[in-house]
Order: sequence, then C-alpha cells, then structure tokens
Amino acid sequence: MEETNINTQQAQEHGPAGGASTQQEATFTQADVDNIVNKRLERERKKYPSETELASFRAWKDSQQTEKERWDSLTKERDESRAALAAAQAELTQYQREKLLLDKGVSPDEAEFYAFKIGKLVTDGLPFEKAAESFLKEKASGGPAMRVDLAAPLGGGSAPTPSQQMNSLIRGARK
Repeated sequence: MEETNINTQQAQEHGPAGGASTQQEATFTQADVDNIVNKRLERERKKYPSETELASFRAWKDSQQTEKERWDSLTKERDESRAALAAAQAELTQYQREKLLLDKGVSPDEAEFYAFKIGKLVTDGLPFEKAAESFLKEKASGGPAMRVDLAAPLGGGSAPTPSQQMNSLIRGARK
C-alpha cells in the first residue's frame, strides 16, 4: 500500500512515467547556440571600452602621472632650495655679526659667543649694531660679570650623589 502511495505522489509531482515531463524540451542546433552566444558576447562587449580607447586612456594616465611626478620634483627642489638659502643667509648673518664684533675689538675667542648673546637681544626695533654697542658698553663698564660653566650636569640635571661629586673633584671639575 505504501508503494502505491509513493508512486501516486511521484506521478503527481513529476508527471507520468516516473519523472518524465509532459512538456517537450526545446532542442537547438550548433548554429543556433553559436548565434545566441555571439549575441550575448556583443551585448557584453558594448559595456567595455575598445582597445583603442583603452590605449588612449593609458597614454593620458601616463602623461598625467609624469606631470604629477614633475610637479612633485619641482616642489621638492623648491623646498630644498629654500632651506639651503635660509641656512646660507643665517651663516652669512653670523659671519657679519662676528666681523662687526671683531672690528669693535672683541677677541676672536669670544666673538662667536658675544654674537650669540647679542643676537638674543635683537628685536624689530633694536638692530644688531645698536644691541652690540650697548652690550659692549655694559661689558666695558664692569657690568655684571658673565660666567660660563662648560661642565655638563651629572645624572640628567638632578642633584649629584656623593660619589658623583667625588668623581667630579677627581676629574678636576668644579661644582
């Protein structure tokens, strides 16, 4: 009985003769299939650019890239030139200041240091020459004595330990 029910169910689902469809399937010749495939390929090819269009796009893209590279190169050269010019101007200014101090009688050993100290006094309203004159007058009149300590701080600038103090004394450094 179960067998009959199963066969009846299959017949209802798939049609008679165990799954064979009542509709007739379409059959195509090779020429029909080729024609269908070619039409589909033509539709798909229309979506994409041709080889000549791709070649012209690639040439344009390359020319744009080289323009960008040229621009980046010129920008880099400009920035390097500006930095070199600023460094050369700073060096020239330093030499001019030291020469001015040497002409005013400052010893060559102190000229660089004085130029640095006087450079800190320069403002928009006070040029280097005026600042140098006032600094040298103050120095000549016995103004506050300048003390330069060339010893490096021990222990990162914190208070030295007793052993560090002893090492400094042994090495001859004064604290």
